[in-house]
Amino acid sequence: MPGKLLKYEEMSSPQFSNLIREKTAFFIPISPLEGHGPHLPLGVDFFNAIHFADSIAKITVEKFPDFDAVVVPGIPLGTGVYRQPGSLRIGAIPLYELVRGIGESLASFGFRYIFLLSGHGSPKHIVAMEAACLKVSRKRGIHMHNLSGALAIRFLKGEFIDRISANLPRPLNESERGLFKSDIHGGWWETSMMLLLRPELVDENYKNLPSVERGPKTRSSDSGYFGTPSRAYKEFAEASLGVMAEEASLAVERIISGKAGLTETISPLYRMIPLRPYFRRNLYAILLILITLGLILLVFSG
Repeated sequence: MPGKLLKYEEMSSPQFSNLIREKTAFFIPISPLEGHGPHLPLGVDFFNAIHFADSIAKITVEKFPDFDAVVVPGIPLGTGVYRQPGSLRIGAIPLYELVRGIGESLASFGFRYIFLLSGHGSPKHIVAMEAACLKVSRKRGIHMHNLSGALAIRFLKGEFIDRISANLPRPLNESERGLFKSDIHGGWWETSMMLLLRPELVDENYKNLPSVERGPKTRSSDSGYFGTPSRAYKEFAEASLGVMAEEASLAVERIISGKAGLTETISPLYRMIPLRPYFRRNLYAILLILITLGLILLVFSG
């Protein structure tokens, strides 16, 4: 019997209970609502995450007909957002606890495969989700992964630009490749994504917006975006999505097939310990212990 593509919120408790634990994968979209310039909706990252989750879930069922894929309702929260009108933000610790709590809940029912999808590339956002995934995976002996972290870093570094270019009606020239490197927020790619997914929410004035490069004297509040929105076209989004969906679905395939471990999807950012959710709190605790020990030694030595 072929696997099913299911929506979490539409199932009843008996239907949920009847899912085969070892043959079910959950896909959870989670990204903040955040300002993306004067031309894009606040839900850019959120819409992208939901699309990624739906797409990878569908591909998973096609690749593994004996699996069911369950898409969880999108969670419009995240950390490390640009402070623009309309942006909603939570701290890294609440995000970590939220993701950990969801993972613990699903793991407590016996499910073994949980995948997060995000459209937000903030380092603290990525690391908080990765930390929660590792915590749940190790504690429960399951596979919980953030599929978007390492993938986002590779995308922003330009690793996929040749493949994307090859899938376009016209290959990118050197000037366009240069622009792509500084396109990090509300620019060419994200405007293209919204032209594909939610064109009715894109202000047509995007065609007249100038390029904005991020620099030490440039604040996000000045323009609300970094990049070149005027270059946007939906075919660019389609080509990008094709490459990223291929990479993400390959990671899922390796994990389900037992060819990948818990660190398969961990980004290089995770190695930067100050980015981890509890770093500051732990540092203060260590300093307090050292100060206390120092005072005790001082008292007794006197």
